This record gives sequence, C-alpha cells and structure tokens, in this order.
Amino acid sequence: TFIVHLQVLPDNAEAFEELMTYVAAMSNEHEPGVLYYAFAKSIEDADTYVAVEVYRDQDAVAAHGDTEWVRESVPKSLALIEGMPRIAQYVSRGSDPVDSRFEELA
Repeated sequence: TFIVHLQVLPDNAEAFEELMTYVAAMSNEHEPGVLYYAFAKSIEDADTYVAVEVYRDQDAVAAHGDTEWVRESVPKSLALIEGMPRIAQYVSRGSDPVDSRFEELA
C-alpha cells in the first residue's frame, strides 16, 4: 500500500482531479493486480490531496508503472503540483516492502 500526499496549486486543482480520475479509473478497470486506487482532497487544507494505491504484490507495482496511462500521467501530475509527492509505503503483517518505481517515471 502506498499513500501519496500531494500539494496541488489552486489554479491546477481541476486539471489535477481530472487526471487522477482518469488514472484511477484506468488502474482499477484494467490492472488485475491493483486492489484499490483512489484519491481524495483534504477537508482541512484545500491544496492537499492524497492518493491511496493498494497492490497485490511487486509484480503488480511493476505492471502499474509500465502502463501507458501511468507513464503519461506522472510528468503531467508533476507539472500540476507544488514540490514532489510525499510517498509512504505500508505493508500488511507478514508482507515484505515492494519497490516503488516512481523515481523511474519522474
């Protein structure tokens, strides 16, 4: 599970939400290894968003990074946010961490 915190510039919020809606839909519909992929906006800080990504295993993480929609969306999302995303990984009991491929895509 990855939880990603992003600061979105106010003028970019609509474009960011459209991009994330597309990526979430494509990931959930076309990637069997994606168990859950969604984003939400903070009610306390209107410029803060979080994406929650849950994958079956390392192969699912790798496959996600290889999709056309992810490869195209990362540069677009980086242009819409302030700074870099803050990515935190969480694992279920008995599970090993997986390698994020974000650095390869950024």
